[in-house]
Amino acid sequence: MNEQATISRKTIVLMALSVVGFGFLQGARLIDLGTGPYSPEPFAIAGIAAGGATYLLLALLSYFGRLEETRPVFIASLVTMALRFALSFVPATSDAMILVSQVIAGIGWVLIILCWMQVFTSYRPVYSLPMIAGGYIVDMLLVPLTNTLFSGDRHIALLVVVALSLVALGACLKNNETVAKSMIDDAAPKTSMAELTARTKRTIIGTLVFSASCGFIVQMDIVRNIEYAQTDLTAVIGLGVACIMCIALVIAKPQKANIDMAYPLATACLVGVLLYRSIAPSGDTLSGSLMVVLLITFFAMLWMTFVSEAHERKLPAFFLLGLAVGTAQLSIAAGRTLALSPLSAPLVAQPQLTLTCVIAVLAISLAIIFVSYLRFFTKSKELRYADAPDEMGDSITTSVGINDASLELLRETYGLTEREFQIIGEFSTGRSARYIADYYMLSEHTIKSHLRRAYAKMEIHSRQELLNLLDHMELSIHQRS
Repeated sequence: MNEQATISRKTIVLMALSVVGFGFLQGARLIDLGTGPYSPEPFAIAGIAAGGATYLLLALLSYFGRLEETRPVFIASLVTMALRFALSFVPATSDAMILVSQVIAGIGWVLIILCWMQVFTSYRPVYSLPMIAGGYIVDMLLVPLTNTLFSGDRHIALLVVVALSLVALGACLKNNETVAKSMIDDAAPKTSMAELTARTKRTIIGTLVFSASCGFIVQMDIVRNIEYAQTDLTAVIGLGVACIMCIALVIAKPQKANIDMAYPLATACLVGVLLYRSIAPSGDTLSGSLMVVLLITFFAMLWMTFVSEAHERKLPAFFLLGLAVGTAQLSIAAGRTLALSPLSAPLVAQPQLTLTCVIAVLAISLAIIFVSYLRFFTKSKELRYADAPDEMGDSITTSVGINDASLELLRETYGLTEREFQIIGEFSTGRSARYIADYYMLSEHTIKSHLRRAYAKMEIHSRQELLNLLDHMELSIHQRS
């Protein structure tokens, strides 16, 4: 029986619900022109920056073991979005009120997106990647539908779409643990920690340059009163790109998204768009639509790469994705702020000069990242990083022969959290705290904190006592059977 046939009907329904719900969220984000990367509204940049800072804050909380469950994030997203829509119905009477509304909106959108990413992280990449692309299709369909059906009152349409997305998210999160258990892949990661760290650094640096460049151009267009984010042309182009991406992923069935591909591909496309602008200055609307689609596609590629990495490493989506997308949002805010500064006034007044400078920056950054990749590849061949098996794939994992059923009984008996259960399982096989910290991309301090809390629950003080307790669990299982 093939892998596709083993998926239950309920899981298929949840997959479809995830695609539609996530697509509704992204479509609502694009419809809500009052906030976000393309918003010309006052203090929109503050909202973008607040969202980026929220991404990074949750990434740090996850790294240090202070945030392990999605439920608090989901509840916070409900509260912030309720405040955001409540404020939107109240006429703005001061700049302070507009600023607060933008900041709350920026934080609310981020919290919902991270919850959705946690849902996708539960699925194997062969499923989650086409699901994200499918959500991209739904996203692009919402703009022309809203323009046609709700042109007179887009605010109500926005509220309805967000509400439907939150309901779908709640249903998916409720069943997320069951899905995650059915999608567990026990294979060792295909890349070493050294390689993953190097790739993540390159991606984040590339994300910073790419997003800042896009932010600068978007703000330049806002100053020139060029609008293209919500046009039907943008939706048609985006729909074509999303369909091609989804079909390619369904046919190719990738086991993992390549983290090194997002920035070079996006940069090459952005340079092409900017060159078109320089050749056809009157085609600002078309090139603007292309850039919006490109930026959305870049975010989709970031989600795909880091969701697949998080699934492979059994990490919460908050950490890797928070670092990457948080960097992207703060870079967009920085790019837009730079375009408003007096120092950039000559560039904004001369679009051709701006395009030349941005293309040069992108080309230089791409060359630097390529050289960095070559240096790491050469070093990895010398030290045999590339061919070395991951530490977690070592034979030590089977040397103790801990029974999975014993660990599960231990978890149920003492109420261990998901992360405590994972770390106790690895620790019981002989892994060191440093070893486990490297694998889960957490600090060694965080691993030891989890161990202390788990030991306190089980009233033990050493690894040997843990092994004795597991033997007792196994004996209890045999007695029951």
